[in-house]
Amino acid sequence: MRTLESRQASLRLATPRGALYHADCLDLLAATKDKSVDCIFADPPFNLGKHYGSQKAKDERPKIDYRHWTRRWLAESVRVLKPGGSLFIYHIPKTLIEIAGDLNNFDEMEFRNWIAIKMKNGFPFTNRLHAAHYGMLYYVKRGRRAKFRVLREPSPTCRHCHRLLRDYGGYIDKYKKNDDNVPLIRLADVWDDINPNIHRKNRPKSINELPDVISDRVIRMVTKKDDVVMDLFVGGGSSLSMAQHHGRYWVGSEIASTAHARKRILKEPGTRQRVNVPAKINRLFR
Repeated sequence: MRTLESRQASLRLATPRGALYHADCLDLLAATKDKSVDCIFADPPFNLGKHYGSQKAKDERPKIDYRHWTRRWLAESVRVLKPGGSLFIYHIPKTLIEIAGDLNNFDEMEFRNWIAIKMKNGFPFTNRLHAAHYGMLYYVKRGRRAKFRVLREPSPTCRHCHRLLRDYGGYIDKYKKNDDNVPLIRLADVWDDINPNIHRKNRPKSINELPDVISDRVIRMVTKKDDVVMDLFVGGGSSLSMAQHHGRYWVGSEIASTAHARKRILKEPGTRQRVNVPAKINRLFR
């Protein structure tokens, strides 16, 4: 079996908790052992013609090629995921329907949720409803009880008068409250409190970067300390940064520039660069 380094992958950052590679996700997956990763996060190119600053990062393929490529990294993700592990895939709804169909063909994969993530402005279309959300699939691999932690978030309030925007009827007193006396509501499968990163300063337009809160919730919800998180399409590095922040081990690949992600991860308090990949990450590879 060829090593990760022999697959034209180059290490761009190592910390005591993880490793970031400039590599094709298929090379990272091919070098990874079966049933070795606790959580996989994937935010692939949407095939909408976006320029990622690299000829290798193709975002405009014929549909049949894009579907074939997607099925390849999906199959490899299922292989490397541990029984009881979690897989999250962020995409536009039209493509997620096809990806869900692919995953449903794997007997070992179990659907848990379709998470709707509200767009800031959305996209108007002719002769159809206004597109107002992205989707994120949540699957687990059968064979062992999957980790899951209930998350609670403060109920939305008016930014002017600070009153609750939702009516909880006579149940309001049953909820725990935070220090500001705002009820903490169990996280559901519609996330309408996500602010986009499109206006974040110093972020190149060619870099794809999801808001921190998405990967923060995923990591807190389905992993525990020292679990391994894999990101197949690192982009701006939000998922790896959150994994580092929460004390998880992590490994990721990015075929376009890794400079922004590298800087992002190193900004996490207490993070230091090292020469060698941590032993736990090295043991993932065959």
